[in-house]
Amino acid sequence: MLCLQGVSAALLFGRPALILFSTLLLLPAATRWPAIAMGLDGVMIYAGALGALLAVFARSLRKGREPIVSLFARRVHGPLRPDVARYTRRLTIFWSLFFVLALGAPLLLSVLGPAGAWRWPLQGGTFGAVVILMIAEAGLRRLIIRNFEHVSLRTTVAAFRGTYTRPRS
Repeated sequence: MLCLQGVSAALLFGRPALILFSTLLLLPAATRWPAIAMGLDGVMIYAGALGALLAVFARSLRKGREPIVSLFARRVHGPLRPDVARYTRRLTIFWSLFFVLALGAPLLLSVLGPAGAWRWPLQGGTFGAVVILMIAEAGLRRLIIRNFEHVSLRTTVAAFRGTYTRPRS
């Protein structure tokens, strides 16, 4: 598994010699201590996924760029009112901060939490937090943004996937 991940990373990042060499260096440790290797594998997948999301959300906040949440809202609703644009920018900032905290949670729990607590975020804790926060945000959005055609979570997901086209009247 480690070898396949090393080859995949080499192809993805375009630095085959460095990544394949690093993979070969880690191979003896992975065969000798498989439990540690599996734990590190889980951490790397977790950090890679959340790091990628953090990069997408945070980069969209740069000057001259459209915040990612604003982009999706615009895909569903068309041009955004100023209050909606402000809200979606703040929501993009919120999710960026969440990803930073989620990335640091395993380390923080390994230092301050009970034994094995660092695994909680990796084993569904972060996903659960995302679901709860999305549900809470949907309710909060309806309280903050008034006189606006709010859409369902299904429509939001379809817009995220790029499959939604809103019928125009």
